[in-house]
Amino acid sequence: MEKDENKALEAFYKEIIQEAGLEEPSANFTTSVISKIQKDSQRARIFSYNPLIPSYVWWVSGVLLAVFFGYIFIEPKNLGSVNLPTWNFDFFNVDGLINMLNGFKLPDALMYGFLSLAIFFSVQVYLLKTHWNKQFNIE
Repeated sequence: MEKDENKALEAFYKEIIQEAGLEEPSANFTTSVISKIQKDSQRARIFSYNPLIPSYVWWVSGVLLAVFFGYIFIEPKNLGSVNLPTWNFDFFNVDGLINMLNGFKLPDALMYGFLSLAIFFSVQVYLLKTHWNKQFNIE
């Protein structure tokens, strides 16, 4: 019984497909597809991601930092002979500032407020970054 139903359905499908015929694309199908691809590639160039600081700047700064720390760790005895300028801060009353700040204490509510502000700011930066990455397809 089931085989008869399958054969009947198969014959019905063949008849429907033969009646419908094959669809053929229009004459300018290829040119329209290529023009759409070119428009999309132009739009992608407009919104391409360019980092604020190029990679070669990061590499140069990393090498300079490594050389600086390497020099400090390898030759620490030479640092004593470096003549740094001496500045006179006599006009700045350090003792008065220390005495003024000695009794200064931030209220707990203010510290909790700053902490929560920092947390919310960090979360918002993360959410905005993921939003813009999804919008511009940056990975």
